[in-house]
Amino acid sequence: MALNAGTYKLCSISALLIAMTLIPQVEAHQLFNSDEEKIGGYRIQVATDPEIPGPGNPSRLMVVITDYDGNDLIDVQAGVKIFKNEVLIHEVTPRIYSSSHFDVAYTFPESGMYIAQVDVINPFGKVLSSKFNIGIIQTFGYIFFAMVAIGVSFPPTIIGIVLFMKRRKAKQVRA
Repeated sequence: MALNAGTYKLCSISALLIAMTLIPQVEAHQLFNSDEEKIGGYRIQVATDPEIPGPGNPSRLMVVITDYDGNDLIDVQAGVKIFKNEVLIHEVTPRIYSSSHFDVAYTFPESGMYIAQVDVINPFGKVLSSKFNIGIIQTFGYIFFAMVAIGVSFPPTIIGIVLFMKRRKAKQVRA
């Protein structure tokens, strides 16, 4: 029994609706230097731009502070501290941001692990702090490009070797 076009469309739409209810949320991969934490009624998200900053290159620490449901907040009081080896190396003193999205420009001086601490001051004056790891890597770019080049060239190389071996074997059989 063959399905007519109407029945096929109905089955496709039904399958799509079922799949949408079974998969409640789909998210892209998390960036290398990004994370989020929920604390005291706030969701604090931090990411770097570029995703993998290099030492000595200007970068931005992008901060988003929302409520637990992801709703933007108005007049958020926050500050940011950057630490390396538990030593404070940069600080943006707390101030009121009209938007819950703000950036902190910073040039990391050397490779290594840094801690970005975001301090949110709630309406009652209590300081809520979240810490985020930030990795600064000099050679990652070269390794990444080398791995991409190897990944792109590997399949054609294998196919070429297989075809060469088949032709070689076929010539030996004829001879």
